[in-house]
Amino acid sequence: MFNDFAPNFAKRSNEAELIDGTAYGADELVESLKDLRRVNRWLGGKRALAKHLFPMINALDGKRIRLLDVGTGSADIPEMIVDWARARGLQIEFVVLDLNEIAAREARQQTAGYPEIEVVRGDALKLPFADGSFDFVLASMFLHHFESPAAAQLLASFARVSRVAFIINDLRRHPLAYYAIKVLSHIFTGNRLVRNDSAVSVLRGFADADLAEIAHAANLRLNIFRHFPYRYIFIGQKS
Repeated sequence: MFNDFAPNFAKRSNEAELIDGTAYGADELVESLKDLRRVNRWLGGKRALAKHLFPMINALDGKRIRLLDVGTGSADIPEMIVDWARARGLQIEFVVLDLNEIAAREARQQTAGYPEIEVVRGDALKLPFADGSFDFVLASMFLHHFESPAAAQLLASFARVSRVAFIINDLRRHPLAYYAIKVLSHIFTGNRLVRNDSAVSVLRGFADADLAEIAHAANLRLNIFRHFPYRYIFIGQKS
């Protein structure tokens, strides 16, 4: 009980999230994905990513853009990017990947009206793509699910399959973020997975020192940006 009230914010938690297990039904997981869509819309995830990605796409002078979204969930962020590209007459192709069969099925249903988006079920740690297959590789609210050595492995693989950059959108570990999300999740959802995992996600989130450690292990340089509220965008840009 006390650890829930006063957790250790000094280092990343290794507590597993319920969503990374199997002790849930399909309906419960789909409901949690719908809640995550709302989180991305209202708590800044989409805005933070768009602020960095869209200018980088514009800089490519209108060529067909190919993107990979890893750990896509229900693919709401790729939908947002495709909507933006359509409004500007840009040609875009998206491969979105998730290992979870239920999530992949939900992503296919959600993106039925998006022929630009192909849903692939696959393991992020074993990306089934050739070097330089995509202009951009994205991962939102995904990297914190992995311990730091595996996170470094992921970043190295993102660098391998990207031509221009990989862009990570994830959580900054902070006491205010933790207590705020505990309150908000209990007000706005009754979903057991979201109520538990939203707070655990913050504890599994990052601080500047964590990102430096992961980047060093992956032999990469990251450009790191903070966004309100308690978001990180970190970018590995190819020379």
